[in-house]
Amino acid sequence: MASTLIPPTRNPLFNTTPQKRLTPPVIAGVAVATLVHVGLAAYIIHERFEVKMAQTPDGEIIMETPIITLERKKPDPVVQEQKPATTPIRIHDPVTVTPLAEETIPVTPATPDSPVATGPITTIVGQLGPVAETGPVIVAPPAYVKAVWSRFPDSSALLDYYPARAMDAEIEGTTTLACTVRDTKGRVKCEVLSESPKSYGFGDAAVRVVEAKGRADTSNGAVEVGAVMRVKMGFALQ
Repeated sequence: MASTLIPPTRNPLFNTTPQKRLTPPVIAGVAVATLVHVGLAAYIIHERFEVKMAQTPDGEIIMETPIITLERKKPDPVVQEQKPATTPIRIHDPVTVTPLAEETIPVTPATPDSPVATGPITTIVGQLGPVAETGPVIVAPPAYVKAVWSRFPDSSALLDYYPARAMDAEIEGTTTLACTVRDTKGRVKCEVLSESPKSYGFGDAAVRVVEAKGRADTSNGAVEVGAVMRVKMGFALQ
């Protein structure tokens, strides 16, 4: 058999691409750029960190150091409370009042030789009149007229106005009224003269029922307006 030629193989780990070398112009450009950067950095460092030395006229070197000035903190202003202005009270000196001098009228004594005026003496003679005696004033009672009614409350009306307290206690009573005629329609205004027994409301009940249901007869002059009629009424339980 003819022998087969196997081309030699290379390990890929050791198969590296040969690097290209820089040309002289590129190397020169890189060197110039590096020198420029180094010089610029040195200038910046020298400007920032250079300490300037001052010299006296004798030639001595003085280190300049920064001057630190400490300022005192100003205190907060104190606000004073303003007091309201008060007007001072002035006490005046007492005023001395000088009393007025009393004027005196000179009295000239009468001399024995001076004439004395004389004249007739008038005597008033009169008689004492009767003396009025004082005492309590007696008021005459009103003159009552005969009561004439054109309408008067009946027994059923009296039961409607019967005092509740007296009805609960089953007590009957009487009352006397004085009724004044108010107008020509016969309406009256009444007031209580007496009631028995008291404290049960018979008087007030009688006033209310007569003023509501009663009418005086003013026709043909039977009772005139303004006349006062005396009425006696009785409340009885049926």
